[in-house]
Amino acid sequence: MEIVSIGPSTGGPEGLRREIAAVASRLGGSKLGVVYLPYELEHGAYLAAAAEGLGGPVVGATTGGVAFTERGITTDQPVAAILGGRGFDFSISVAHDIGKNPTASLQAAAQRLVRASHRSEGRSQVLLALADAYACDGELLCSALQGAIPPHWRLFGGTAGDNFRFERSLVFAGSEVLQDAAVLIGLFSDQSPSIVAHHGFCTVDDGREFEVTAIEGNLLRELDHRPAVEVLREELARFGLFRSGDDLVRAMATHELGARTTYGVDLKVRAPIGVRSGGAVLLTGGMAPGTVVRLVTAEPERLLAAARTLSERALEPFHGRSIRGALVFDCAARLQLLRERYPEQVAAFMGGRHFPMIGMAGYGEIAKFAGSLDGFHNATTVMAAW
Repeated sequence: MEIVSIGPSTGGPEGLRREIAAVASRLGGSKLGVVYLPYELEHGAYLAAAAEGLGGPVVGATTGGVAFTERGITTDQPVAAILGGRGFDFSISVAHDIGKNPTASLQAAAQRLVRASHRSEGRSQVLLALADAYACDGELLCSALQGAIPPHWRLFGGTAGDNFRFERSLVFAGSEVLQDAAVLIGLFSDQSPSIVAHHGFCTVDDGREFEVTAIEGNLLRELDHRPAVEVLREELARFGLFRSGDDLVRAMATHELGARTTYGVDLKVRAPIGVRSGGAVLLTGGMAPGTVVRLVTAEPERLLAAARTLSERALEPFHGRSIRGALVFDCAARLQLLRERYPEQVAAFMGGRHFPMIGMAGYGEIAKFAGSLDGFHNATTVMAAW
């Protein structure tokens, strides 16, 4: 298996087509294209160009404001990668209408990949998931997928973004631009990836504790028996993080909700991405009633230290040998908090080494592997390296 990154690409759809075609001509075997696009671009034109250049299927998503390769970051241009070469095969399966019947739709799509894996000679099976962030509860998404794949499969990926507009997010499969869907990709290769998730967020000093007293899936209705939006607005205002006229969702999305976990010291973080009727707050993933939460955040130095820790853990198995490449899913909140220092984080992902890498920031991160307790994450970076 080989991973070759492309971009940031500055030549429009035709420029992206040429770059992908040049790489595809050098790779043998099965080839899969991955494309991450800014929300504002003409997605259909770029997908058609990418598929033409590759001569094969393309998957991808809109970003939460940034995408990157080992060559640099971009807020307004596409990045891409081709996975291919000897010892690699793949299968694509789309779960449609996941807002209506998420478990059935997701499990049926995942089971199609399991059946496809039986026709592959690859020793490693990995499910890469790209999902519409607004379509369903991220916790439910992960549990449905885990229930449909064998225990030894690994699961990673992320949910799409829309550059902090908080309106809708899109995923791609072939020439299709999809909402209310998850694009699932079975990656079958000769080598298992090293997958690590880490965030580095901590509770806000002197922040209050709130109990989740009413929640329906990922729709948080009440904290301490009061409308959730009122409680969070007051808490953000208390720290000067929200003022009259500010965008409340933007403020909540960078100062998210964290809960202590049963094991370890890392907080389980949930990101608000919308306000709904009755003072409810839409989260990317659900929490259990009775969960005690506090505001969480991170200073730039903590985020950069977390990125270095992530890289060390993910790349440790490659000591003394080459890295074929890495796929990274980052949280859009980290972009907002790091701002002009975001390139430092991308450099930290490389760990002082050089290898192909493609990544994007979105609204949720997925990582489930041996030893991991949670599958759905927020405020987190997930790195899968081969």
